[in-house]
Amino acid sequence: MTQSSSKDTETHQQYHLSVLDGLRGAMCLWVLVGHACSSTAMMYIPILRSPHYAVDGFMMLSGFLMTYHYMLRSEKEPWAQKSTWIAFYIRRYFRIAPLYYLLLIPAFLFSETFARWRTTWPAASHRMAEILPFGLHNLIYHLTFLFGILPKYHASLILPDWSLSLEMQFYLSFPFLMLLAARFGWVIFSILTSAIWLFCTSRFAGLTDRFIQPSALPLSLLWFVIGMLWASSYLDTNEKRSRRMILFASSLSILSRDPHDVVLVWAFTWILFSKGWLSMGTSARMVRTALSGRIAKFLADASYSVYLLHLLILTPISYLVSTRLHLSAGTRFAVALSVTVIISYGMAKPLEFVERWGISLGKRLSQVLVRERSVTQRETQAPSNLGPPALAWLKGKE
Repeated sequence: MTQSSSKDTETHQQYHLSVLDGLRGAMCLWVLVGHACSSTAMMYIPILRSPHYAVDGFMMLSGFLMTYHYMLRSEKEPWAQKSTWIAFYIRRYFRIAPLYYLLLIPAFLFSETFARWRTTWPAASHRMAEILPFGLHNLIYHLTFLFGILPKYHASLILPDWSLSLEMQFYLSFPFLMLLAARFGWVIFSILTSAIWLFCTSRFAGLTDRFIQPSALPLSLLWFVIGMLWASSYLDTNEKRSRRMILFASSLSILSRDPHDVVLVWAFTWILFSKGWLSMGTSARMVRTALSGRIAKFLADASYSVYLLHLLILTPISYLVSTRLHLSAGTRFAVALSVTVIISYGMAKPLEFVERWGISLGKRLSQVLVRERSVTQRETQAPSNLGPPALAWLKGKE
């Protein structure tokens, strides 16, 4: 590859990742709008009133980004070395934990108050998990991120933190999932993981009755796998094979039997991968440009802070407009959404300092660990029957 083509490829990949960031910001805003709908009885906005679809989008983006970055870093950080695994876990932990721990303080301190406010929501009749008071077990499970695998505690705070426990479970499993893909190939890997997901979400398993939110990894595994397949296809140099794998990955959404999830997956596919006549003229380019612009970048940078914070703001606002003011559902929704957006995104900037401090600390600790490991350690060879597209990064090849 020439230097010029290498730079063009790098620029294209950076542009592509900026689109992913824009999608992340959009999904966060969708979650906020959906919670504003449910807390003010605004049931007249289709799709957007259902924030769980946006969380499915988060999972696909997470699967894509994790696979993309760690396939690219494989030469610098070989997976055959123990230090790579430890450094990976350190970076992931400090990416999430510091800001989360900070917001656990008000969530625990005012848990009973938040529980009382939420019971007065006009839409509180639908199935919601009970907010539990502060307790030692509750605290330990949240500090260790184990609460997501425990039905009693998986959604026991006002924070939408069940997805953080889910994300941590994915991080813990990710290296093993990649090794599984390396051993059997992406097609077999996707069949095996899809079968696990289908069983765990079936009535026979009974897990969906115990978990109001799909906070246990097997209940959400399909969406991570779709993102992982997308990333492997994007980095595959064989264009025909890449296209086939992208279509195969997106087709897995049919297993959900939910038309909204299917449309969401194919909308992502169109935004990320469409070319030629499938781009509908300049439509795809315009969407990608919007998702790579300054507003999208702002939404993306603020997404983690806003996602964690917004229910701490929305819950009292919705309580006030629903119980103290005689307003229509539309007016309640507009007031609650506007105030929550202003406060949440206004507070996102100072909270970003905590988030970035954690990311920086994780990087420093992982770099220290990597330097201390012997660079002369022999790398274990990956299995040869990788299947298309080959995980050449595990072999130390380009």
